Amino acid sequence: MASWLSLPLLLALPQEAAPPAAPAPAIAPAAAPAPPRRSVVFCLIDTCRADRMSMNGHERPTTPFLEQLATRGVRLSRCFSQAPWTKPSMSSILTSCYPSVTGMYQLLDQLDNRFVTLPEAFRDAGWYTAGFSANPLMGRLSNYAQGFRRFKEAVEVIPNGDPNHFSSGSAARLNAHVLPWLAGEPQQPFFLYVHSVDPHEEYEPAPEFLAQFADPAFEPEYRRQWQALIDAEPGRVANHCTAPVFEKAGVAIEPFIRYGLDLYDADVRANDDALEELIGTLERQHGLENLILVITADHGEEFMEHGGTSHAFALWNELLHVPLLIVAPGLLPEGVVIDAPVPSIDLYPTLCELAGVALPDGLQGKSFAPLLRGEPADGRPIFAENHEMPGSERFFANQGNTLALIEGPWKLILNLKSPWNRPRPRRELYRLDRDFGETTDLAAQESERADALEATLLEWWARNRARQQGVAIGSLTVDELQAVDPETLARLKALGYVK
Repeated sequence: MASWLSLPLLLALPQEAAPPAAPAPAIAPAAAPAPPRRSVVFCLIDTCRADRMSMNGHERPTTPFLEQLATRGVRLSRCFSQAPWTKPSMSSILTSCYPSVTGMYQLLDQLDNRFVTLPEAFRDAGWYTAGFSANPLMGRLSNYAQGFRRFKEAVEVIPNGDPNHFSSGSAARLNAHVLPWLAGEPQQPFFLYVHSVDPHEEYEPAPEFLAQFADPAFEPEYRRQWQALIDAEPGRVANHCTAPVFEKAGVAIEPFIRYGLDLYDADVRANDDALEELIGTLERQHGLENLILVITADHGEEFMEHGGTSHAFALWNELLHVPLLIVAPGLLPEGVVIDAPVPSIDLYPTLCELAGVALPDGLQGKSFAPLLRGEPADGRPIFAENHEMPGSERFFANQGNTLALIEGPWKLILNLKSPWNRPRPRRELYRLDRDFGETTDLAAQESERADALEATLLEWWARNRARQQGVAIGSLTVDELQAVDPETLARLKALGYVK
C-alpha cells in the first residue's frame, strides 16, 4: 500500500529511531621501531701510557687524530688497568673478573671456559664477533679467542708473532687485514676487536715517524746500547733493566731513557695514524652514529721513574694509568672529559649496558654508563695486582707479588714480595691528587690510614682467592695463598680470612 505514497511524504512520516552506531574500535598507536643495534669497535693499544698521548695533555703531538676524535665522545682521564702486563690485564678486560679469580698469572695459562668473555656475551646476543691481534697473548695461546667467530692471530700479522722484536708498525699491518674484512660488508651488528702493539719494545718506528720525534743520528748508538743491556742479562724475555743492569752494561741511564721515550712517542704517533685510517673507513661505511667505539690500553710502560724499564714488575701509575675514550654520537655526550677514576674491569658491563646486551652472572666489574651520561661517580675502590711466575726464572726476572688499592685520593701499594733487583718497603702510600707520579711515600706518617686501606685490600684479595679456589673465605689455607710474608699472614689470620 505504501507504494502510492510520494517520496516527500514518506520522508515526513515519523521514523523508528535507529540504534546508536557502535563506537569505532580504538586504533593502538604504532609502536616506535626499535633503534638499530650498534656495532661495537674495541681498539686496544698494547703498552700505551695515557700520559704520552697528546689527547691526554702530552706536549708532543703524538695523537692528533685521537684529539679530534675525543671531541665526538667521552674521554676518561683516570682509567686504571688491573695488572701491569698483557696476560692478567686482558683477563680482567675480557671476563670482568680480577686475575686472582681467573688465575691468569703464568705466560702459558689458559682461561677456563667457564668464564663468559666479552665477545661471547655479544656473540650470544646476536653480534658477529671478529678479532685481530698483533700480540700472541691475546689469542688462542691464552684461550682469549674464546667467543670470536673469526680471529686473526699475531703470527699472521707480524713476523713470527713476536711483539718484542716486531711491534712497531703493527697497527698498519693490522689494517691490511681488518680493512679488507670491512670491505666484505660483514654481518651486522658486529663486535670488532683490534689489538695493536706499536708502543711495545723494542721501539723501532718507521723513518717518517722517527724523524718527527727523535734524532736519527743517535739510532745506531741506541741499538748498540740496547744490545749491551740484553747481553748483560742474557736469555730473558723483554729488556727489563734496573740501575745495576745499566752499570753492568756500561750504559748511561739518562740519554738512553730520553731517546727511548722519543722512540716510544714516535710509535704512539704511528699507531694514531693507523687508527685514523681504520676509524675513517668505519665512519664512511657505517657512520659513527651507528657505532660504539672504544680506544684503550692493557697497561703502560716504565722508563726508570721508579728504577726500572719495560713492564710487568710493579703497580705504579706509569704501568696502570691507561687511556680510555668512548665515542657513540647520539647515545653519549660529545666533547666531555671525566676525571673520576674508573677501572678497566668495568668496560665489559659498561659496553653491555650501552649496547643492550644482557650481563652473564659472576662479573666483578660494574657499569659506569651512568657516569658517561653525567651522573656522579659512585666512588668504589679500584684494585690491581701482580704475581710472580714460579719456575720461569730462567726466562723472566722475578716479578714479585704486589697488590694495590686506589680509594678516593689515596693509593696503597702492598709489596708482599719485591720484584727482582728492586727492594721495596712492604707498604707504600701516595696521595694521587697531589702526587700522581708517586714520588712521596706517606705510609709512615699516615700509618692509621695505611692500616685501614690494607685491611680493605687484604679482604678483597682473600675473597678473590677463596672464589678462585672454590672455598669459603674463612677456610683459606696458606697453600691457597701466594708468597705470603709473615706479617701479611698474621694480618690475614687476625682478620679471620685464613685458618
